[in-house]
Amino acid sequence: MFRIIRIGRQAVGGAMLIATLVAFFSSNQSAALKLAFNFWDPFAISQYRLSRLSASDYQASIEQALKEGDVSEAQDLLNLAHDNGHEMPADLVERTRESPFEFGLRNTKDFLDGAITGQVTTPASIGGVLAADYYGVGDVRDAVIQGNHMIRGEDYDKLTLGLSLSGLAMVVPGSGAADLGFSFVKNANKAGKLSKALRERIGAISIKLVDVEGLKRGLSRISLPSFKAPSVAAVRAAFSGIDWRRVAKGDFSGLRTPMSEMMPMDIEAAKSAFKGAVRKEAVDEVRALASGVTGIAESGGVKAAFLATEYADDAEDLSRFRSLSARMGEKTAAVLKKLGKGAIKLGELAYLVISVLIAVIGWFAGAVWFVFSLIRSLRRLIRHRGALA
Repeated sequence: MFRIIRIGRQAVGGAMLIATLVAFFSSNQSAALKLAFNFWDPFAISQYRLSRLSASDYQASIEQALKEGDVSEAQDLLNLAHDNGHEMPADLVERTRESPFEFGLRNTKDFLDGAITGQVTTPASIGGVLAADYYGVGDVRDAVIQGNHMIRGEDYDKLTLGLSLSGLAMVVPGSGAADLGFSFVKNANKAGKLSKALRERIGAISIKLVDVEGLKRGLSRISLPSFKAPSVAAVRAAFSGIDWRRVAKGDFSGLRTPMSEMMPMDIEAAKSAFKGAVRKEAVDEVRALASGVTGIAESGGVKAAFLATEYADDAEDLSRFRSLSARMGEKTAAVLKKLGKGAIKLGELAYLVISVLIAVIGWFAGAVWFVFSLIRSLRRLIRHRGALA
């Protein structure tokens, strides 16, 4: 009688274990389990957070992007919503579409505005600002403007001055990665998008970057770059063949001719003039941060890199954003816009991870005990039958 009760109790226990396992994997908690086993991975953190957003969350973000005139971001958010099982209203989808002509016109106008003024006002203007730095003109412009403010005892931006001089001193204009990294950090600061922690850290380094006497000598030899306004026909001819998708990834190699014609300048002479204006021993830490931002741009695009500088506090955060962009690719900017720093940090999800891990450990402990009890009962049953025989 007791044996039957014991076997029945074990059967109920086994059924409960199986039922809880089936219930767990049929619920949305299975996604939490994936996160628990990959809690250190920024991609896993982002995927979980994105999966928890509702259709209305995505729709609100798409509407906001369209309101701000950022059609590219709206398209990326639309793709994110689709990837996570949410279909948007047809009229909203239609509003995210633009013709190749509209796309080219919008990018050309904003690109030129960024290149000429050096100010980031729209996502497309970021490309113009970076391209001007890529070919050296933007760095010369910033060094002359901020350097003169400093020499005259006026308010100046020490980050902009230090990073523009570093960009000129450390790399060959148009050579690529390092130059782009300095430019990202510099222009994120100019746009007010550099995180407070990064701004304070780089600001402290920037004070040590500039050699005042070397700066004075450079300013005595170099004047502010001039701008030659191109005709509409010249702009159309120069930019009609530009692959804006490549520009959005930080590839400005095809812009050498239009940039040199709009802003002609002897960059080598400027480099030579400012050669003694920066202390190279103070550049290494900034270079480490700059290279991290460049890595984000290479895989996630220019806008993703700018957003990363807004949310990162240090080189470790930039490294995590870089890891995320390597997996998310061109969707990185939309992910960062939607999740912010939550894309790489567990935050309150740490409690979920801990509770899921405890539940998993408890389930496995129960399963082990069930198997042990079952084996022990079977051995007793076999021994009992042997004794009867």
